[in-house]
Amino acid sequence: MYPLFESVCIENSQIKNEEFHKARFNRSYIQHFKSLPTYSLFDGIHLTNLDNSLKYKLRIGYKQHGTRFSISEYKNSIPTSLKLVRDNNISYAFKKNNRKKLNELFLQKGEADDVLIIKNGLVTDASYSNILFFDGKQIITPSTPLLEGTCRARLLAKNSIVEKSISVADLQNFESFQLVNALNDFDESRWIPIQNIKKD
Repeated sequence: MYPLFESVCIENSQIKNEEFHKARFNRSYIQHFKSLPTYSLFDGIHLTNLDNSLKYKLRIGYKQHGTRFSISEYKNSIPTSLKLVRDNNISYAFKKNNRKKLNELFLQKGEADDVLIIKNGLVTDASYSNILFFDGKQIITPSTPLLEGTCRARLLAKNSIVEKSISVADLQNFESFQLVNALNDFDESRWIPIQNIKKD
C-alpha cells in the first residue's frame, strides 16, 4: 500500500512546480514515517513519448521504501460554485490516499460544484483545491488551509498572494475567488463572483 501521493502537472514534457513538490514530499515523508527519505520523489520517472500540446497528470504514490506512478492526460475540471460546509475535526495535512472524510463532505455540495470547508469558523480549502480571494486590491489566501498546495506555495514564495485568517463573515469583503491546485494554476482570467459561494 502507498499511503501518500503527489499529483503533478506535466506540460510541454516538463514537470511543473517541481521544487515545491519535492519540498512537500520531504516534509510529509519525515512527519509520516519519522525518518529521512530513502529516495527522491522523481526517481525512475522518465517523461518520454508525450504530446507537448497536452497536459498530463503524473500521480506518484509513495511509501517508506518506494514509489509507483502513472501518467494520464488531464483536462481542466474547475468548480465554479461552492457550498459552505462545516467540520471542526477534519485534518488533511498530508496528501493521503485515504480521503474518506473529504469525500463525505463533498457529498454535501447540493447543487454546487464543490464545497468550501469551514473549520472552527475559518475558511480552509475546497475538496481538491486551495482557494484565492480578490478584494479589489490584493489576492488573499486563507492562512488555515487543510493542505498546503504546491501552486499556493509558489504564489506565496513569489509574493503574488498574501495569507490572512478568513472567517465566514469576511467573505462579504471579497469580490471574487478562484480555486488553484497542482493541475489548475492561477489564471487572472478565471475569477468567479463571490456570490457563487452559497452559505446554506
